[in-house]
Amino acid sequence: MAVATSVLDFHLLTGTGVMKARTSVGSHRAEVVATGLDGENIRSVLPDPFNPRHLYACSVTDVYSSEDAGETWEWLPAGGVDYREIWCMAVHPTRPNEIYLGTMPAVVYVSHTGGRSFHELPGFRDLPDYKKWCFPVAPHIANTRWITLDSRVPDEILVGIEEGGVVRSHDNGASWEDISGPPSDAVYPTEIDPEFRVRPEPGRRVEGRVYRDVHRVIRDPASLERIYATTGQGLYFTDDGRSWTRPDYGLDQGYAVPMAIHPQVPNRLFLGAAEYGPAAWPGYRYARTGPFNSPRSTPDRSTQTGGARSAIVRSDDRGATWRRLGNGLPESNPQMVSGVVVNPGDPDNVFVTYTDGTVYESTDAGDSWELLLEARDRLYGIVVLNS
Repeated sequence: MAVATSVLDFHLLTGTGVMKARTSVGSHRAEVVATGLDGENIRSVLPDPFNPRHLYACSVTDVYSSEDAGETWEWLPAGGVDYREIWCMAVHPTRPNEIYLGTMPAVVYVSHTGGRSFHELPGFRDLPDYKKWCFPVAPHIANTRWITLDSRVPDEILVGIEEGGVVRSHDNGASWEDISGPPSDAVYPTEIDPEFRVRPEPGRRVEGRVYRDVHRVIRDPASLERIYATTGQGLYFTDDGRSWTRPDYGLDQGYAVPMAIHPQVPNRLFLGAAEYGPAAWPGYRYARTGPFNSPRSTPDRSTQTGGARSAIVRSDDRGATWRRLGNGLPESNPQMVSGVVVNPGDPDNVFVTYTDGTVYESTDAGDSWELLLEARDRLYGIVVLNS
């Protein structure tokens, strides 16, 4: 089993920039060592697999690069990206300078120039259900929420659509298929108010089909066939790309977003979920919705619900059974879980972030936790890198 390095760097994704922090084994605390991209609402920070000091980042509108492990950042033109509401980014694990962006409206772009220029992947908008995809709040436009690439199948692209489902390409994006499960019109609203006065009806669960509100798509590191999807109605998985199963992990609605699996322990899953969705989360509201907030147009229901009532749950048998983790973590936290990651050098070293800016660390695979840092609020994710 790999052993963690003595010093560990991690990057915090916030609504007002990137924070680089550092901790060491046994220190029990972390310190912020650099900040950057001030004022930017950060969506992703990802390492270059060919150069660990080279990082890519994207905000809602722009793409950036760092050559010094996040100490400083350079703006990239990202020419060809017509829709400047970026929701996700992916870096190809085996082909240098190949970067993918997902936007609202739901489009996938690819760059072969390290983020300086992009082009839209063809055929994506020709999927049969594309025009049925929608979003629950105005302007009801679906977004490309997550893109997954895998070195074992370098020409394959998995995409999670909010709200639409899961789609896949086997040929670098030349053609696409919907792998959300059995076709059903019941998952989509029958009518959308063009004046945005009435919210469209929520999607319904359909047996064998992934819930349409997809947040993350994660591939099992031990099995190419097993795909997980976190959604607004819990976790789903498939082993054949045709039928999906929703395991019970102890939360009624189970609004699920971040999930982590370490390749050395593929049976062990960590999941961040909540009893209530974004309208119940306390905190800042943007004019438009984002991955971890509601828009200003949505009433704040946090006082009625007690907030998100979020939890971290763990499975040691690929999702068959689950237990809620505590022993240092907030219980039924009103804040939402915004990040769950495992140290790439140590599968027992786990980090969790909440939207209020708190960062927790476990060194025993989640059996116990310590508060590591109280960072900037509007904390939307964490990326852990070996220093």
